[in-house]
Amino acid sequence: MSELKIQTSQNVTLEFTAASVGDRILAHIIDYLIFFAWFLIFLLTLGVLGKDLFNTTIGPVSITLFMILPILFYDLLCEIFMNGQSVGKIAMKIKVLKLDGSHPTIGAYLMRWIFRVFDRGLIALITIAVNNKGQRLGDIAAGTTVVKLRNPVSLEDLVTEKTDINYVLTFPEASLLSDKDIVTLRAVVRKYEREGNEDLLEQAALKVKSVTNISTELDDLTFLNKILQDHTHLMTAE
Repeated sequence: MSELKIQTSQNVTLEFTAASVGDRILAHIIDYLIFFAWFLIFLLTLGVLGKDLFNTTIGPVSITLFMILPILFYDLLCEIFMNGQSVGKIAMKIKVLKLDGSHPTIGAYLMRWIFRVFDRGLIALITIAVNNKGQRLGDIAAGTTVVKLRNPVSLEDLVTEKTDINYVLTFPEASLLSDKDIVTLRAVVRKYEREGNEDLLEQAALKVKSVTNISTELDDLTFLNKILQDHTHLMTAE
C-alpha cells in the first residue's frame, strides 16, 4: 500500500496510507448490497401497490426513474453529504481526500462521479494498482485519493492557539524543532497529564535539549510547555 504525505494548512505533515484495491472492492461490494436491498424493497412495495401503476403512460417511466436514480446518484450524494464516504467506505474506514489534505469540493466529487461511467472494473483496478497515490481516473481528474482512516495525528494535535501579540519568547531555539516534533511533544504532555509518566516526560525534555542545545533549570513539564508556546508563537506570529 502506498504511503501518502500530506501537508496541512497548519504546516503539519500528515502521513496516510492509501486505501488498497481490496479495501475499495469490499467497500463497493457493501454498497452493492445496499443497491440490492433497495431493489428488493422497491419490488416488494411495487407488489403491494399493484400493477395498475403501469397502466398509465407516465407510470412506467416514473417507476423506472424512481428505482434507478437513487442508485445512479448514490456515490455522488453520499460523498457530498457524508464527508467523502459512502456506507461501504465507512464500513471499511476509508474516505476521499484532496491531495493537499483538504476536504474535496462539490466539483471534485462531481468529477469523480462523472468518471465512474468509464472508470470501472479492470480499468479502475489497473489505474489504482499502478498509481502510487491510490488514484483511479476520476481521482486523477479531481485531484483526490482514497485513504485509510488511520491517521496517527488527531485533530486535537493540529489545534494551536495564537499567543498574545505581546508574548515574549523564552526559547527562540524552539524554531529548530519540526512540526512533527511539536505534535509528538503535545502527545507526550497529554500522556503525562493523564498517566503521570515522568520517564517519558524526561526523555522528551532531554531530546529537545539535545536538538536545541538549550540549558535550563526549569522542570521538564514547564520546559516542554514553554517550548510548545514558543513554537506556536513563532509559527503563528504575523
